[in-house]
Amino acid sequence: MLAGFLTALKIIGIVILCILAIVLLLLILILFVPIRYKIDASVPETDRNEKFDAEKISVKAKITWLLHFISAGIDFPNDKTFIVKVLGIKVFPREKKKDKEAEKKTDTNNDKIETNISYEEKSDMGELDAKDVSEKRPEETPESEKDEGAQKAEDIKDSSEENNSNCTDNLKNEPEDKALIEIITDFFEKIENILKTPQTVLEKIQYTISRVCGKIGMIKTTLENDIFKRAFALVKKKLIKIIKAIMPKKINANILLGTGDPADTAEVMALYSALYPVLCKKVYFEPDFERKVVAADAHIKGRITTFTILVSLAICYFNKDVKKVIKRFKKIIES
Repeated sequence: MLAGFLTALKIIGIVILCILAIVLLLLILILFVPIRYKIDASVPETDRNEKFDAEKISVKAKITWLLHFISAGIDFPNDKTFIVKVLGIKVFPREKKKDKEAEKKTDTNNDKIETNISYEEKSDMGELDAKDVSEKRPEETPESEKDEGAQKAEDIKDSSEENNSNCTDNLKNEPEDKALIEIITDFFEKIENILKTPQTVLEKIQYTISRVCGKIGMIKTTLENDIFKRAFALVKKKLIKIIKAIMPKKINANILLGTGDPADTAEVMALYSALYPVLCKKVYFEPDFERKVVAADAHIKGRITTFTILVSLAICYFNKDVKKVIKRFKKIIES
């Protein structure tokens, strides 16, 4: 008995260890196996004076993870849908299977709906014929119901006429019954309201300005605090690290650009020269000082490691200075 119990515990322990090992392996793969991306884009040489057609742009983007275990991509303009595959099998978007029986049911339902158009709908559409009239006659309401309905309609009509006559009489008698003193008091009340309106508006404006000035002062003191400076330096450092982790590792782009004005083209060329230390051997710029033209061909490759991004975000989130700054700004907004 005891031996069987121990073997059962042994099997349960082995199963739990296997599950934990699989979960740990998946976490390691998700955190440390990079997500690779590749983008190929091209814009044919196009005269900018003419209307630009977006269909001429060709973009192929692909994302892969774990030796193409999961892959996703889009091919514009040939295939504008974003496709996700697992082990080469498309999982998104799912293909809609055509069900013949469902189609037959819908066809029969549509036929029934068309044949069961009511007498009133046909009469409204002007499609009433002698056959419909003959079919409708046996289903007509009895004369007693007609008489009751007519009597109710007459009563409602009489009551509405009486109400209208009373309203008109009250409107006619109202100016006569109104005294001269009431007219004078109403006149002075209107003048008083007109005089009070600018005062209330000015008080509201003064209140909002004082609130805004108070919030500006609180924000200024927060920005000058050492806690904010430390939090800002930390967030800035980690944000730069995340951007570097996301940025592509290989860039090869050829750009042809002509603005139509030699001076504007020279300014663009000067900007490219200023960024040349960063764009060296990555982006090649060719100016055209005569034509107003644009063309581009770019190939980009990169990878993103989830561990680097998550660690940077966690350091910023659990930092005491960052938490204090967030609480301070929440109080400023809510005040």
